[in-house]
Amino acid sequence: MARIVLVHGAFNELWGPNELKARWLPAVRDGLWHHGTEVSEHDVDVCFYGDLFRRHPGTEEEELLEKARPGIAEVLGDLDGAAALDLVTVMTAEPEMRDRLRERIEAVVHDDTRVLVAHSFGTVVAYSALAAHPEWPVHTFVTLGSPIAAPKLFDSLDPAPVDGRGVWPGGVERWVNVRALNDKACASSLTDKFGPRVEEVFIDNGHRSHAPEPYLNSRRTGGAIAEGLRA
Repeated sequence: MARIVLVHGAFNELWGPNELKARWLPAVRDGLWHHGTEVSEHDVDVCFYGDLFRRHPGTEEEELLEKARPGIAEVLGDLDGAAALDLVTVMTAEPEMRDRLRERIEAVVHDDTRVLVAHSFGTVVAYSALAAHPEWPVHTFVTLGSPIAAPKLFDSLDPAPVDGRGVWPGGVERWVNVRALNDKACASSLTDKFGPRVEEVFIDNGHRSHAPEPYLNSRRTGGAIAEGLRA
């Protein structure tokens, strides 16, 4: 059972769990390399949910998506963008989608899981799952390029913020938020929304500011994962 679970972000509809693991495992190992920590293939698993957002042309499901899109575009405002718009539209048009996403994480988090690493929109999915399962043994939550503090997303979180402050994600003991320079997805500070317990660190991903691999192979991400494994 995996000690590290990776949760992907949006726009992975055309991939699969095995393909993503093949891409990301080397990046995780490179991040841990900086700290003299090694992991086996069995130590890492991927929570995959991209297939839930794959389009199905000519179906009733697609018709509902088209009807819901204009209203969602108005709500999203500056978070708009064709792909992001479709993702949020699906979640709004299908009330059970949050439960389906949570089930995907529940299937891969086990008694041995110590670190949950989420990228981009996956941080929203992982946050909700952790909050719903305070009994989970996850010690460290690592968020990469997270938009979770953006106003439109923050206000719609599950669980909902209380008096403008985000609820701590379940039984997690450490939350490290990694932000890359020029990554517009994580322009908002998580510390401002969730309090000083969130440790925010900055890295440079060059021209791949929001890509998952340079986030995963960075020394600072590797350090947070390595420390979580040792905790």
